[in-house]
Amino acid sequence: MARRPTPPRPTGSRRSSPQSGRVPQQSGRVPQQSGRAPQRPLEAQQGQEPREAAPSDPPGRSYGRSPVTAVDAPRNPRPAPRGTRPELREPRPDASGSPDGPDNVVPAAHRFRALVAGRPWRRRRRAIIAGAVVVTLLLIGVLSAAIWLPALRLQQISVTGLGYVEEQAVRSHLDPRLGDSVLLLPTDAIGEGLATVPGIESAQVERRWPDGMHVTVVESEPVGHLTRDDGTVAVLDAAGEELPAAAAEGATLIPLRVGTTSQDPDGAAEAMTEVLAELPDPIRPAVQDMTATSPSDVTFTLALEDGSTKSVVWGDARDAELKGDVVQALIPQPGSVIDVSSPVAPVTR
Repeated sequence: MARRPTPPRPTGSRRSSPQSGRVPQQSGRVPQQSGRAPQRPLEAQQGQEPREAAPSDPPGRSYGRSPVTAVDAPRNPRPAPRGTRPELREPRPDASGSPDGPDNVVPAAHRFRALVAGRPWRRRRRAIIAGAVVVTLLLIGVLSAAIWLPALRLQQISVTGLGYVEEQAVRSHLDPRLGDSVLLLPTDAIGEGLATVPGIESAQVERRWPDGMHVTVVESEPVGHLTRDDGTVAVLDAAGEELPAAAAEGATLIPLRVGTTSQDPDGAAEAMTEVLAELPDPIRPAVQDMTATSPSDVTFTLALEDGSTKSVVWGDARDAELKGDVVQALIPQPGSVIDVSSPVAPVTR
C-alpha cells in the first residue's frame, strides 16, 4: 500500500512550543522591517516599571499583573520620549467633590433611611403640636365639667344701692339667671340691662363664688318735675329721663310748666326736658322754675347770690354751651332779662 506523502516543512526559523524543549534554529536570513512600530510592554503603556520575564515565560512575550489579550492593547501606541518616565495621574474629582465622578452611586439603604427617618426639627414640631392638642383637650374637659357642675350654679342674688327704685323691678331682670353657671354669667350684659330700668343710672355686677352674684345699683338724681297740660306730673333727672314718682320724696326739684296758651304742649314739654339736660352745671343749681309755650321759647328764672333774680330767655335747646357762657358773662350787667335765644347777638333789658 502506497504511503501518503508529507508536505514539505518551511526552511525559516521556527519557534518551539512551550511544552517542547527545543530551541528554534536561527536562519541566515535577515528579517524585514515592517512599517508597524514595535509594541511596548504593557507595564510601559500603563506607566509602570516593566517586569522581568520569568524563566517559564516564553521568549518575546511580556506579562503584566494580569493577562492582557491583543484586543486590550492599543495597536499604534505613541512612544514616550527618551529619558522620561510616565507618571500615574490621579482621577480628577467632579463638581460634587466625589473622586468617583458624577456617576457616584449612593447606596439604596442610606437613601431609604433618609426618607423614612424624620428630621429632628420635624419630630420636635410634631411633639409640640401633639402636646398642645392634649392640653387643649384637657382644658375643654375641665371647663365642660365646671360648667355643668351643680356646685357652680347660680343660687343667690344680692342687690345694694336701692333707694326709690323698687327691688322687684330689679329682680325681674335678675331672677331669670337663676340656675345658670356662674362661670358663664355675662356680667357686662346684665349691668347694661339693669341700666334700662327707670331710675337706675348704672349697675355693677360681680360673681360671688361658688354660686352667688352681687349687684350694686347707682340711682339717677331727680332735678325737676314737669307739670303737663292735663295736670299730670313727671319727675325728671338731669338727663331729662322720667323717674318713678317716689324719686320726688325729699328732693328739691325745679318746676317745669307748659303755658296754658301753648299750641304744642308735647313739643314744649320735650324742649324743656332737653334744655334741663343741656344746662351747664354752674347754672342748673340756680334755676328756680322753667316755662315754655313752644319748642323755641323756653324761659327760666335764675336766683342770684345777692338774693335778686333774673329771667333768661333761652329759646330752643341748641347751642347750650355757648348760651351758658353768654349768660354767665351778662349776669353782672344791669337789667332783669337776658335774652340768649340768639347767642351771637344777646340782649339785656
